[in-house]
Formats: sequence, structure tokens, C-alpha cells
Amino acid sequence: MTVRLEAISEIDGTGIVRSGEVLRLLRPPYTLQDSPALPEESLHDAISRFGFSPSEEQFPSWEQAIEFLNLRTVESRRALGIELPESIDGASVIEAASEDVLNDFLLRVDRDLIPGRLFDHAENFLVAFLASSALTSYPALARRAAELLQRSRAARQRTEAAGSELASRDARFPALEKHGELKKCAQTGESIEKRHCVFAVA
Repeated sequence: MTVRLEAISEIDGTGIVRSGEVLRLLRPPYTLQDSPALPEESLHDAISRFGFSPSEEQFPSWEQAIEFLNLRTVESRRALGIELPESIDGASVIEAASEDVLNDFLLRVDRDLIPGRLFDHAENFLVAFLASSALTSYPALARRAAELLQRSRAARQRTEAAGSELASRDARFPALEKHGELKKCAQTGESIEKRHCVFAVA
């Protein structure tokens, strides 16, 4: 069955795909459990509110759709010039850096990493910077780094909340979703499961 990519968030490898009549959120680690079915209106919201780009790519299998998402993620990060490691050794990089070099790093965090939603890269550098001797050597840069760390964490929370909102829209129960009762019913189900008794919910 053909898998059609309807929308993509390249920087984090997330896509909204259609297989037959079902719309799904496809995101790392690309398992069925982490790929919930979505109602149709989620596609419009993903593009208009959550920064997805429309797409018309089609694939003969789920594996090829996932391979495409991974490839686009690598390409989009490379286009931003992102070659930073997952963790930064403050002693070997930051301690030896001049004020101009550190300022360039902060500019990159501000202009590329945070807008590109590369929060791990941004926060690794900022935390290493704030733990280094540069904190006392360059107090103006230290204040800026602290502000950027707050911005990055706030942006991460917004991004995670957007993903959670899309993922929480279960297309199996459109009437409940429409009337805002889906969350309440999910909580009731969790309560029944914990207590192993349907009469536990009064």
C-alpha cells in the first residue's frame, strides 16, 4: 500500500503520512506505538501552527518513508552547518576560546540552533559555557548565555507540547475529540486499568 507524506518537520524527522484512509504522525523512534492516528484537521494545524511544511512525496513502503525522513533530517541539519557533537568538552573548547569566538558561538545558538529546534546542541554548549571560567572573564556574554538557555528551554517545552497535542488527537474517537471529552475518557480508562475494576469510577 502506498504511503504518502502529507507534511514534514525536517529538522526533527517528523512527518504526517497517509496510508489508505488513515492519517498518522510518524516520528522517531518510528514505531507503531509512537505513530498515532490523527483526525484530518491535524494536518492543517501541523502546517499552520506547528511549523510543518506540506509535502507530496509517496513511497511504496513504511521503511522507505522512514528512510526519507531520516535523510531529510540529516540534510537540513547539514544545511545549517551543524557539526557540533552531542556533548561539548568545556575544558578543551570553551576555556581556550577568545571572546570573539564565544560571541560567534552564542550568535549561532541564537540564530540557528534554537530556531532550528536543535535544543540538545544549544543547551550542551550553554551549560558548558556557564560552568566554565568564561563566566567570570566575560560577564556580558555570561548574561546572554543564561538568557539563551532560558529561551532554549522555553522553546523546547513549546515544541514538545505541540508534538504531544498532535499525538493526543486520537482519530478513533472523533465525537469525543469534537466535544473535548477525549482526555477525560482517557483518564477514566487509566483509572479502571489501575484499579482493575469498572466500578471504581463513580
